[in-house]
Amino acid sequence: MPEILSRYASQRLPAEPATRTQTSLAIKRLRAEIINGRLKPNEKLRVLALAERYQLGPSPLREALSRLVTDGLVEAHDQRGFRVSPISREDLIDLTESRCGIECLALSASIKHGDVAWESDVLAAYHRLAHCPVPSRIADEGLAETPWAECHREFHRMLIAACRSEWLMYFSGLLYEQSERYRTLVGISIEKKQNRDVPKEHEDIMRAVIARDTDTACTLVKQHFSETANSILGVGEMFA
Repeated sequence: MPEILSRYASQRLPAEPATRTQTSLAIKRLRAEIINGRLKPNEKLRVLALAERYQLGPSPLREALSRLVTDGLVEAHDQRGFRVSPISREDLIDLTESRCGIECLALSASIKHGDVAWESDVLAAYHRLAHCPVPSRIADEGLAETPWAECHREFHRMLIAACRSEWLMYFSGLLYEQSERYRTLVGISIEKKQNRDVPKEHEDIMRAVIARDTDTACTLVKQHFSETANSILGVGEMFA
C-alpha cells in the first residue's frame, strides 16, 4: 500500500507547477491588458470568457484575478465576480502624491547607499532611454509593449535600485503600473507636448542623482510625476 500511495503522489506532483505556470501567465496577460487599456475601467471580467481567450483553465484565471486585486488593478465584488478597477481624478491625485512620497524615500536611500556600480547602471539605463524612439501616441501600441516603455521603466527602477528596501521597491513598482495605466488610457503624446521636454527632465534627474544632490533629485522627480498627472487631469473627458 505505501508503494502505491508513493507512486500516486509522484504522479500528482507535476500538476502543481503547471497550475502555477498558468496562473503566472494569466497574471502577466491580465496586467498587460489592463495597463494598456484593452480591458477598460469598470469592465466586468468574466472568468470563462477570459479562460477561452487566453487558452487557460478557469482556476488559474480566478487565482490571477484574486492576486491582481491586491495590486489594485482589479476589484472583487461579492456574488458579482471581478471588474477592472475604476479611475477617477481623486484616485490619480492620491496616486501621484503617494508615488512622490515613496519614490523620494527610495531615491534618498539609493543615493546614500549606491556605489560606483550603481552609478554605472543609472548612466546605462539613462543612455538606453535617451536613444530609444519615443512612440508618438502611447495608446496606439500599448504602453507596456513598446521598447520605450521598457527603457523608461528600467530607468526609474534603476534610480532607486540601491535603496536596500524590498518594500520600497515593491510599492514603487505598484504605483508605477497604476500611473502608466492612466497615461495609456489618456494616450498622451510625449514627443509632441508643447510645454514640456520629457527627455530633458530625465537628463536633469540623472545628473542630480549622479551628483548625489538628494534635494534637487527629489524635487525634480516630484515635478516629473506631477507634470504627467496634471497633463492627464487636463483631459476632462477621460473622467466623464
